[in-house]
Amino acid sequence: MNRVLKLGMALFLAMPMMSFASKTSPDFRPLAAMIEKAKQATAMPTGVAIAVVRDGKVIYEGYFGLADLAAQTPVTRDTAFYIASATKPFFALLALLQEARGKLDTGMSLQQMYPGVGFRGFDAGKVTVRDLLTHASGVDNEPLVWATAFSGIHTPTSLKALVADSTSSTDAAHGTFKYTNVGYNIVSIWMDQHTGTPWQAHLRREIFTPLGMTHTTAYVSEAEKAGWAMARPYSLASSQPREPLYLSKSDDTMQAAGGMFSTAPDLARFLIAELGGSTALPAAVIARSQHVQVPVASTYQNFERNGYAWGWYSGTYKGQVLLHHFGAFAGFHAHLSFMPEKGLGLVVLNNEDVLCAQTTQLIADYVYGALLGEPDVAGKVSRRFDEVVARAARITAAAARQRQSIQARVWRLSQPREAYAGRYSHEQLGDLVVSLAPDGAFLLRWGRLQAIASAGKDPDQIRAELVPGSGQFLQFAMTNGVARSVAIGSMVFHRRSSE
Repeated sequence: MNRVLKLGMALFLAMPMMSFASKTSPDFRPLAAMIEKAKQATAMPTGVAIAVVRDGKVIYEGYFGLADLAAQTPVTRDTAFYIASATKPFFALLALLQEARGKLDTGMSLQQMYPGVGFRGFDAGKVTVRDLLTHASGVDNEPLVWATAFSGIHTPTSLKALVADSTSSTDAAHGTFKYTNVGYNIVSIWMDQHTGTPWQAHLRREIFTPLGMTHTTAYVSEAEKAGWAMARPYSLASSQPREPLYLSKSDDTMQAAGGMFSTAPDLARFLIAELGGSTALPAAVIARSQHVQVPVASTYQNFERNGYAWGWYSGTYKGQVLLHHFGAFAGFHAHLSFMPEKGLGLVVLNNEDVLCAQTTQLIADYVYGALLGEPDVAGKVSRRFDEVVARAARITAAAARQRQSIQARVWRLSQPREAYAGRYSHEQLGDLVVSLAPDGAFLLRWGRLQAIASAGKDPDQIRAELVPGSGQFLQFAMTNGVARSVAIGSMVFHRRSSE
């Protein structure tokens, strides 16, 4: 083999894993170089998976970085990422598919869904399935969100009881858009109990299987049993950025508002269906899912949002209508988007939640810019990547300063620490255990959640990051020198009588 051929093969093998569908595709090699450069410059070699769709075909796949830093496991087309709230378009489409088959009525009211429940503080007869799935219900339920997405402590009975405790939103009236997981939780709980089949099984049967999404699941246990390569979660803002975050998803925290693991090729199949490139799902239902149901007036990063359809934001991006939904959870960031009128779509999956949330918008800038023929896309996006890399060090420093500031707070406990230790219970939310480590630190455990607490701001208050990167204040109520209850927001846990 001559030296030129050997050199060519060596360069090819050194490139990130990627594929190009045809010579007429835009040149994505500059983008690949930018991604690799950013990972090297920030010393965060976490993973990125990209799939680009045009005219019903995947024209580019790019795989970069590592799914597991310690094991040095590279990201490939078979790496499954948690996609968080990017699950919503799937569940909303499922509801429309079931309606088309006469199994569900999106005009059905919340009161009709739960006829034996006496909802308080709002008219459940006016809130519909449509409202719940388009974030226009005016209903709030903090405990339900915590149980289904974080603690994992729930049963069919407790979930129904939590639904019954739903309240009127204090900042968004019925018919007004307010993004929340609540509506999807309420509808999925009804679906489980009404059909006798978990929503996860409905998704598999009605969407995953028809589209050939063989590496997609709403069950963590299913992926683990099959031996799938699964990306681990990391965060640049963590005190140990190269160590995986402690909080991992389990079957009991996979919920309809954020409960899927998938790969870039599988999600590309879904976008191809959304763009009319598949006959596996009814075209009329797909089209309906993209119709805006409620107005929105917001911007996320570079993405304008002026409406919300069935699980999709709608807005103008680069002069085109862009339907999109992203997913964010501790250690993960997912991006699904498509331009219906241009037949273009993009999947970006990350197993890092701070830096990659910023670089993903740059990937979209490059991909859509190149596909739409914008001039000097590479130069413009390269400069933006340089800005993000420069910002990374500031992000790390700011996170460190915030941790130092939190740790420097003065404890304002009225009693010795032993007075706060104990087991606190909530009828629907289970037990929150407060214990003391040998060094006197407060240790918290609530289902899948755990944390070491620091001082709060108020008397008899502590702070904990039950969810990495998001602090919660726990307020104790004292009686005769002993903590009798502890509250996290609206959720109040009472000390067990035997404690």
